[in-house]
Amino acid sequence: MFFQLAFDMERIDEAIKNGTNTIYAQDSNLKEIQYDGIKKGFFRNIVFSNKTIHSWPEVLFYYSSNASNLESEYLLNIVQWPIVHKRVMETFENLGISGIEYYPIKLIDVVTKHTNENYMMMYITNYIDAYDMDKTSYKYNEKYDSYSFNPKQIYLNTQVCEKYDIFRCKKHPSIIYVSQRIKDIIETNKWIGFTFYQQS
Repeated sequence: MFFQLAFDMERIDEAIKNGTNTIYAQDSNLKEIQYDGIKKGFFRNIVFSNKTIHSWPEVLFYYSSNASNLESEYLLNIVQWPIVHKRVMETFENLGISGIEYYPIKLIDVVTKHTNENYMMMYITNYIDAYDMDKTSYKYNEKYDSYSFNPKQIYLNTQVCEKYDIFRCKKHPSIIYVSQRIKDIIETNKWIGFTFYQQS
């Protein structure tokens, strides 16, 4: 069984009401970063690339401790990057979860100027032909060699996907898919911020 991995947006309103809302990284320096092969202003798209990252720049995210200073395991952020706490990285590595490279980000409190270095960006290296294209509903644009998919009619190819615990689809890299194993690890540890949508 496989799931789309996403940030748990549904908990936010209730968390604010209960005073348990977690840090929101509301701004970043990504638009200012100059990186070989990527047009300035588009560095945020590096997470969707399946190219090797040769050097990692200083990546800054900003938050206000007036809103919250409570850490979560999956960091809500303005660009929707998969940013996880170091404890998630350490657990995944100890359990042999492969297909992820981790790159540090600095989380700066705009109120106190304190720098939090507890978070890592998850760079998914498993890019596979994950979809059963015979069942999946899609349109192909020949001019741009691109696909658009009906999100409610995407079907994974089990034989291809069962070799991986985490991956992106080559034809639709914006979504992160995870196995039942990763879902179980996250739920067993009661980590905050993750939610899952079962995939056909």
